Amino acid sequence: MSENTQTTPQAELSQRQLQILKLLQAGKVNKEVAQELGIGLGTVKQHIVAIFKKLNVSNRAMAATQGMELFQEQETRAAALPSAELLACRPCVVLSIALPADATPLATKLMYGSLAAMASANNAVFLARNGNAGDLIFGIQRVTEYDLAMALQAARAVYDDLSSLDAKTADDLHGCMTAGIAFASMERFGGWTGEVIASTAIASARELLNATPTGQFLFDSTALDLIELFGIGGTQNISANMHFQELRKLHWTGARRSYHLVGRVAELTQLYAALGDAAKGQGKLIFVEGEMGMGKSSLCDAIAKLCLQQHGEVSFYRGLPSVLGKYLYDTINAAELSAEEAAAHLRTSPGTLPQLAVIDDFHLLTQEHQLLLSSAAADAVGLGKLVIFAGRRWHRKNPEQAVPTISLRRLSAQAIQVLVRNALGKGAIKERANKVQRISSTAAGVPLFAVELARHHETEQLTLPLRVAINARLDSLRLDHNLLREIAKNAAGANLESIAMTLAESVPSLQAQMERAIAAGVLSCGSDGWITFTHPLLRQAIENLVME
Repeated sequence: MSENTQTTPQAELSQRQLQILKLLQAGKVNKEVAQELGIGLGTVKQHIVAIFKKLNVSNRAMAATQGMELFQEQETRAAALPSAELLACRPCVVLSIALPADATPLATKLMYGSLAAMASANNAVFLARNGNAGDLIFGIQRVTEYDLAMALQAARAVYDDLSSLDAKTADDLHGCMTAGIAFASMERFGGWTGEVIASTAIASARELLNATPTGQFLFDSTALDLIELFGIGGTQNISANMHFQELRKLHWTGARRSYHLVGRVAELTQLYAALGDAAKGQGKLIFVEGEMGMGKSSLCDAIAKLCLQQHGEVSFYRGLPSVLGKYLYDTINAAELSAEEAAAHLRTSPGTLPQLAVIDDFHLLTQEHQLLLSSAAADAVGLGKLVIFAGRRWHRKNPEQAVPTISLRRLSAQAIQVLVRNALGKGAIKERANKVQRISSTAAGVPLFAVELARHHETEQLTLPLRVAINARLDSLRLDHNLLREIAKNAAGANLESIAMTLAESVPSLQAQMERAIAAGVLSCGSDGWITFTHPLLRQAIENLVME
């Protein structure tokens, strides 16, 4: 799925934020907005901060300008296609937090206010309930790979806010985190309608919360599985039961579950040759690109180990999601740092040769920081360093600049089978050969899919980690789920005319949506007009997403 597909800001904003944006366009000040909507002034300010962040603007005038384009596209889309609602299965992360029954009204109000603010800033759903308890549900508006990190950030924020009241009140908190499936009424192009939401995950979280002692925080097995897959740091210190204070030790590092690197001999050879040049003081910048789960990080890890074997020096950074308020993580020194600090390190004169600098998850950085680090990388190359950017996309300071690029495509069937056998291990598995063949076929060349399918080989269902990973990519593209659902109904695919007839819509109106999905790498269309999914797991994810 391509990262170059443009998305609209409209789907990023909640209904309340859209209301506030319209009032900003009308020239209303914060106090007038609060009075008109019947909400607190502080709530208005929190929403405006979230609006600025989502629209990537810094003032009210810029937000109003963006809003004009946003609402115009909203009207155009509404006129072109009906916004039918779907009852959908959504992967979600649930954070439940409570204070004791005898907590003061001030402490309870502060806890609820903190949870509501985090919900507004992170597209989460906040449910306040009796007994001084509340739930935050991440993933309903939009599934991301960082929902767990945001949930942990929310838990820490509540603890810190209550600590400002007094230490004992904060220590009286207890909470838990779980993950599962929610059933929600969804808009055609993504986002919760605000009408219906129900979830066994919510019920599980509340049951787990009732079993959590005061001052403690519990993770269930589903949450721990996602933590290991998506890279929350300190995982070696995570236990099912932690003290609330210990959540501060957990940080997003991007260090995902590792697997054996196979099928990338040519790519590793190219990087090794560049490393040899760097040993002679001949620097180079190389971009390693690929979709989610194609092995970019594994390839970078492999060349870093080779550099160390040659007694060279390695700097290894990972981009951090902007929702966490940080920029980069230094894996060597186990510390967060700014883009400016990373740029300064790149420009440092080398000591021992070869010198390797890797910035993984480069696509998570803002355009401004990508350009800053690109400029610093050019200086580092001049100093004889090998610099590797790894990610899904990047913004070049000079679009015409020629940068060697290693594109990671799908692995061969033979390489995937090797990866599956390694992931299955040497234990006794019934019908192992058939299982290897079936998993390899389903993974269709994507290493991450192969490993996760092998880890959960006992089930035929799409596992929660894979559902989160796949739906995170689908949600980011804002595609027409009615169209995708109709194509998913038939494993062999469908043609646009039959889909238009089923949905009672015109072919031209669906044509644009089909082309958008093709450009995103989700669908393909043959010369005969037959439309299919580009990967079998994408089709399965859509099947699992939408309920009749």
